[in-house]
Amino acid sequence: MNRTNGFSKFPADDPPSELLRVVVLCHPSWVRLSRTTFSPDVTSSPIWLRWKEDIFHPVILPAMEGAQLACATGDGQALCGWDKAIDVVLAPKEREASRLAGAALIDGYPAPKSERLWTRYRSLVQSGEVPGHLAVICALRAAAFHLPVLTTAGAYVFLEAKGGLPRSKVALWMNMVGDCLAARQASDMFNLRAA
Repeated sequence: MNRTNGFSKFPADDPPSELLRVVVLCHPSWVRLSRTTFSPDVTSSPIWLRWKEDIFHPVILPAMEGAQLACATGDGQALCGWDKAIDVVLAPKEREASRLAGAALIDGYPAPKSERLWTRYRSLVQSGEVPGHLAVICALRAAAFHLPVLTTAGAYVFLEAKGGLPRSKVALWMNMVGDCLAARQASDMFNLRAA
């Protein structure tokens, strides 16, 4: 059985295809995404270990979880708070890249008519009142499609892997996803009940 996202068909029981389906929902133009917060570190093994331990687990993952909960409850102030929490932790280069990627994502695609928080948040990002980090915008999109938080986190890691390792293949990006979410039961992330 195949599922579709409107553009492509994905095998229903194939975890990499399921993850790619979520990646497309979270970031339809993911193939053009450049490096944001992840830069490979050849002195660590795996090369994403420091990013996972210093940025993803302590900063991005909690912010994505909080942002998606804020979206689900319609709490715009909490969503802004999670966005600002990422902003104060990232180094200037990563902060700027994440903001640019988030702004391009929220500007590039219209909000579904029923998603008022999405529309309000776009205005806040455009006015500069909130940073609009890629992780938060992905969480906002994921909430609109009713995606589980862990699935969204997997899609985000995939985006970071693609941006940081653009010449690598999908298998390495999937390894990064699995490793970064191993402690969070990555095997359960493909139990999708999304749009």
